[in-house]
Amino acid sequence: MRHSTEIQTLLQALLRSSEQEKIIYFPIRHHSPACAWHIQQLIRAEKPAAVLIEGPSDITELIPFILHAKTRAPFAVYTTYIPAKVADETLRSDPHRFAGYYPFCDYSPELVALREGAKVKANLQFIDLTFTDQARESETNSQIRDLQQESYLQRSKYISLLIKKSGCRNHDELWDHLFESSFLTLETTQFIHNVAAYCYMARQDSPTKLLQSDGTIARETAMAMAIQAARSQITGKILVVTGGFHTVALPSMVQQSLKEPTRPKKNPLEESQTVLMRYSFEQLDAINGYAAGMPAPEYYQRIWQSIQTYNSQSDHPFLTVTNEWLVDISAQTRSHRHMSGLSTADAIAALEQSRRLAQFRGHPAPLREDLLDGVRSCFVKGAMDADGLLVMEFVAGLLRGDRIGDLPVDVGVPPIVDDFRKQATRFRLQIQTSIAKSVTLDLYRKANHRRISRFLHRLQFLSIPFGSVITGPDFVKGRGLDRIQEIWEYRWTPQTESVLIERSLYGSTIEEAAIHQIQTEIDHLEEHGKGRSATEAIAMVIQACCMGMQHHAQYILTLIANQISEDSAFDSLIAAMNQLVLLWQSREPLEAQTLETIPELILMLYQRSCYLIPDLVNSPIEAANAILDGFCTVRELVQTQAQLDSELFLSALANLSNAASSNPVISGGAAGILYTSGSLDRPQVIALAIGYLNSSQVRVGAEFLRGLLRTCREIAWNVSELLVAIDEQLSTWDEASFLGILPELRLAFAEFTPQETDKIAEAVQICMAKPIWATLITLS
Repeated sequence: MRHSTEIQTLLQALLRSSEQEKIIYFPIRHHSPACAWHIQQLIRAEKPAAVLIEGPSDITELIPFILHAKTRAPFAVYTTYIPAKVADETLRSDPHRFAGYYPFCDYSPELVALREGAKVKANLQFIDLTFTDQARESETNSQIRDLQQESYLQRSKYISLLIKKSGCRNHDELWDHLFESSFLTLETTQFIHNVAAYCYMARQDSPTKLLQSDGTIARETAMAMAIQAARSQITGKILVVTGGFHTVALPSMVQQSLKEPTRPKKNPLEESQTVLMRYSFEQLDAINGYAAGMPAPEYYQRIWQSIQTYNSQSDHPFLTVTNEWLVDISAQTRSHRHMSGLSTADAIAALEQSRRLAQFRGHPAPLREDLLDGVRSCFVKGAMDADGLLVMEFVAGLLRGDRIGDLPVDVGVPPIVDDFRKQATRFRLQIQTSIAKSVTLDLYRKANHRRISRFLHRLQFLSIPFGSVITGPDFVKGRGLDRIQEIWEYRWTPQTESVLIERSLYGSTIEEAAIHQIQTEIDHLEEHGKGRSATEAIAMVIQACCMGMQHHAQYILTLIANQISEDSAFDSLIAAMNQLVLLWQSREPLEAQTLETIPELILMLYQRSCYLIPDLVNSPIEAANAILDGFCTVRELVQTQAQLDSELFLSALANLSNAASSNPVISGGAAGILYTSGSLDRPQVIALAIGYLNSSQVRVGAEFLRGLLRTCREIAWNVSELLVAIDEQLSTWDEASFLGILPELRLAFAEFTPQETDKIAEAVQICMAKPIWATLITLS
């Protein structure tokens, strides 16, 4: 009873139009054609002097561009805010950066209110808190927000119960059932009352504390004060267009004496911007995660277009659109490679099914779910969880649409966005559609393809969601270098330009932002204790070359030369040296010929790593594999790089081999390298192995053997004396000792290929024939 009285009071307040109270409140659901149509009718009938709309107040200055003749929906207002405490941080350490989207399509009630309001020369104004103030007021940590989100309506217990009682499947179907189905037959006053009652009941289970903590109360206070100001300044009727959740609270707040809250003044270090950007139906689709408005935007776009030409003599707009969709769907399935084509008879059957379902559900014509149920009934020929999934996914894509809006040239997009568009157009990359495309680039033979690759690499380096490498040479990681082509998959989305807008804080072009990011990454490494890592820095050099920024790569190389002497990590130095060798070998596609200091840096890294080798003798056992890999890498580089003195490497290994070792795996690895190079002869390596095998600690011999076989595999089948020594040691162990050392022995032989295992078996057969060897060979 209390709710009934309060609703009646609220409904009376929403449509007062006497001289004492000239405000008309219109509750909407964002992107609802029904709400948009009634707003259109209301403005044409009432001709208000002012139209006040929910939305950040700083969007008001963009209204001339929103209403520009060349502006084509969908588009969005994109707004960002970076608090002062993080305004000077790096691009990637931004946990307190905030961004918000405010999308518009042709059937958005807000956009219809602006267009119709402009026709009657009304004063147009957005009245919500700016996004900066919303971010300050809210206690949530959401970084990217939908500024029209309807989370409270979707979580409402009242609406959940209403969904169950009405037999609907979700909030969207319930809304269509209650409001989209019959709006053409309702007076605007009655439509407003219905939406207001719906939103009032939905608000009842939202605690005031929650509304305060997320900034809702602060936003509504700001809107109420803007309404008060307009009421005192404007003669004539005022139309207030806000989300229904807010509308039901505003009349009582406007009647109160509100005081402007104290807000902090803008800090000079804060960064914020509000701009217009293109948007797509794919992003607008509620099914894809958009938190406000309706699903299937292309479907409702056609509904809106049909409504504009509707008259009492024509078919119901929903019936007209349902018929069009079924014909389109059946026709397009015939060209789909994974679906069997549908006939005209199928389309006729689906239309009849949709009409009968609508009649059964009390709809004047088929709604979206009636259409989809007709498709499920007549277009799915197999199981719903097999063929049905493919059909419904295909239909969902059609109903979603792939429209992308457009903005006039003089809208004033950030220079970096303009630079992106011009380069993408010059390289013939398609950015007028959100459908994924691919491009194949010949890096070795076509200079223009290398320029396209650099452009895409710069975008990837800046974390711009646009393109990704599917296959091709990875110069940074040294993989696939035998490939001469690079294949990219790319796709424009609104996030492409929104992230570009964020990056505009760091440069007016893609190249400038990339330069800033490179320097930021270097500073970041230094600050976090990785500045002395040659590997990290050289990866940046190669990345710079991939982006066509060789002059900046040369600067990084200069820094690396100063850091090499401070890098004490052997594996880092070896990896860095290997990376530089690969860079020098790949200098043609990367156009790195101008980096003439690379050979000198390779030599410096080689000398530094050789200097560190003797100290590796006491490395922990878990580091052994990485160190042995490093030994093998250096051995290969010495054989291919003429400027590297092999004696320096071998001398360092000899010092390590002669030192008292606490890591026999590394000592064994050094012995293997020395033997293959001729620095150790056959008797010497046998004597060394026998010494370790006869150690009082049984495990030491097995560990030495593991290192030796890792760097000199062929010794296992070429040196029979080693096999005899191993056999003699095995014969001294009892069964318990053998089983205890077996895991380490297994590790020593585990990496041999089947062919190599056969060679070892043949060598063992020649030297001796004992059962215990059969066990060992089987394990290998």
